[in-house]
Parts: sequence; C-alpha cells; structure tokens
Amino acid sequence: MNKNDKISWTGKPKEVAGFGSHLANPKHHDGIAICEGEFDAPSITYATNGKVVGISVPNGAQSAANFVKKHLDYFNPFKTIYIATDMDEPGEEAANAIVELFQPGQVRRVVFPLKDANETLVELGSMAVKEAIFAAKELRPDGIKSASAYSGITIKPPNRTATNCGFATWNRMTPFYDNQLIVLIAGSGIGKTTFARALALHDMEMGIKCGWIGLEETAEEAIFRFVGMAAGLQLHARQNYAGFTDQQLQDIASADKFVTNGGMLELFDHFGSLDENIILQRMNYMVRSLGCKHIYLDHLTIIGSGLALDTRHLDSLITKIRSFIAATKCTVFAISHLNRSSSQVKNMEDGGIPELHDIRGSHSVVQLADTIWALGRSRGTNLTHSYCLKNRMLGRCGYAGSFEFHEENQLLDQKWIEQ
Repeated sequence: MNKNDKISWTGKPKEVAGFGSHLANPKHHDGIAICEGEFDAPSITYATNGKVVGISVPNGAQSAANFVKKHLDYFNPFKTIYIATDMDEPGEEAANAIVELFQPGQVRRVVFPLKDANETLVELGSMAVKEAIFAAKELRPDGIKSASAYSGITIKPPNRTATNCGFATWNRMTPFYDNQLIVLIAGSGIGKTTFARALALHDMEMGIKCGWIGLEETAEEAIFRFVGMAAGLQLHARQNYAGFTDQQLQDIASADKFVTNGGMLELFDHFGSLDENIILQRMNYMVRSLGCKHIYLDHLTIIGSGLALDTRHLDSLITKIRSFIAATKCTVFAISHLNRSSSQVKNMEDGGIPELHDIRGSHSVVQLADTIWALGRSRGTNLTHSYCLKNRMLGRCGYAGSFEFHEENQLLDQKWIEQ
C-alpha cells in the first residue's frame, strides 16, 4: 500500500485473479460477493464473519462482466452470487451485465446505503454491510420476474386513465386509454386529418393537453383549421372574411383565444419528410417537458424516407414509438396510409373499407397498435363510415358509426346506421 492509500500490484494483467478469491471455497461458502474495489472485498468478508467472501474484480466496473465471463468455471459452483458493485451508473450497468452470465435465481443484488461496501463499513459500521448483504434480493435477467413481485396489486384498480374521445359512436367500442398506440387508416382524401383534428379539439375542450405533429401542413395552416373547426366556420381556404357577421367574427376571436392561448395545444412546425429520431425527440419533449398527454402524429409513412417504402424502416419507427409510449404512459394517435397494391382489389377512395392487411409496410403497425380504426366513403357523398379493426383492450370490433361532414361549419355529424 502506498502513501496515497491505494492498492498497487505487479505481474501480468492477463493472469491477475480476483482480489480475495483465494479465500472462497464452494464447499465451505454458500455465497461470494463480486465488488469493484480491493477495499470493498475485505469489508464484506469482515462484516459477514467470513460467511460471504468478497471478491474484487481487477479493473473496476467497466470490465467486471468480461472478467467474470472469463472465470465462470470459478464462480459457477457457488450457490449464491452477490453482486456488490458500487451504487452508481457504472455499477448498475455492471450488475445488469453480470446477471446475464448466471442461472436464473443464482444472483442477488446488494444495495448499500452509501456508495460501496467499504464506505458503508467506515461510515455506518459492519452491521450495515451485513444487513445489506443478507437483504439482497434475487436479480433476474431483464423482463423475468416472479409473480410474487406483483402480489396484491390487483386489490386496487389499475393505475391507468380511460377517457372518452370526441366520437360517441367510437366510445361504444372503446375509450382512449393511456399507454396506447391508436392508428387511423383510410384511402387518400377520405378525411383522416379532419377526424384526428376533431378528436384533438375535443381533448383540448376536456382539459387534455395535446401535441400536434402534422407533417403535411405547416403549423400556421393547422391553427387556421383548428380555429375554424372550433368556431364552426371554414377559415383556411378563404382569401378574406368578407360576409361574416359580427357574431361570427366574435366566434372566431373566441375560438382563436381558446386554441392559441388556452395552453392545451403544442405544435411542431415542419413540412415534409423528417428523420424519425427528430420526431421522437419532439414527441418526448412535448410529453415530458410540456405536459402533453395525447400526441397526434400525421402521418407515420412520411417520416424518414417520405414514402417509407423500406418496411424495415417502418418497423423500426413503430417499435421506437411503442417503446416511447411505454416509457411515458402517453397516448399516441397516428395516421397510417395504405398499400398501393390494395387499390387493385378495391377502391379505397370510392367506398372501399380497408382491412388490416391493407396497411402500408410490414405487419408491425398491426402487431404493435392497440386500436385500429378505418374509414370509408363513396365518392360524391359526405357520409363516412367507420370501423374498428383491432381492439386490444375490449375486443369489440366492427361497424363504429358514420359521420356526415358539413363544409360550411367544419363539423362531423355523428350517426349510427343499423347494419
């Protein structure tokens, strides 16, 4: 030991053994503890009266898993492997890597009250180290948990939110749940964006903050359409407001105040194709920093490649969105386009109702979406029929109501037509 109280050694690095390993014997010791520093190993051995032997890896947390992997024949005979790496990010990464090397149930994670075993021994005493060792819980590979870990959680209802959407006919099938990916499909020109906007506007009226990512329109155009729908007036295609009554102008001002200053809407201002990582970053910011609960994404198949002809690209995007939803517990309502080949079988722009196999790309959208809605309308009519094609929560599928769109007031009049 040198004057700086640091351990030093000489020899060949490739032949170095774990510090303290000569003291451990599977015939006499049920468990060993893998730690990072030479001071930590004897701290554990001392605190447990030799019942658990501390073994320090030679080069810290960054190489812990590789060292253990090279010496699995030494470690495997012990009944219990205690992972006693430091209570920091490198220590956690090392613990997660080491657990993969052993049989399920063999590994336990030690949680020290301070940074490591030695600091706990010096500051809190040997009993604190001993308690941490013997209180260590079984550590399993990611995703593997015993049912006992969830004991009693069903005594209370699940902690999730279900809100009715803006369409009463859709609520007959299922409300909108948090932590879900909801997808809307239809042929070109059917009105997918109009439906999404009506849903978002209803969310805002209910006090649900929304993020709007409209990749086929500018944020300014989106505002005109939102305000027009809220005011019950067609605004976005007008050159001027000549002919509006004073009451209608007041309605526009009131709707503008609600949409732009109500604090319920955040927009991403961009037009055209964008890298998927940028979109995901903006979605993450909207949810985590701005407090959006629902994200409206219009549309999936324009992101990245613009045409999204590479199904692997779309698969990657959907998987990332699904992971984002799981991490944030938000709801994402996404529009997806259809395969061009589907038009050879039925005309989606003239009354054809899409099916799941008509969704553009591979089957990833179908597999990972929680709810899928489809729209169909015959050319020359204002009546759009909707269907629920997938309903993971409640299983109710089929006809979900019809909607008559009125251009003059931008409203969707909901109807239920017995089939």
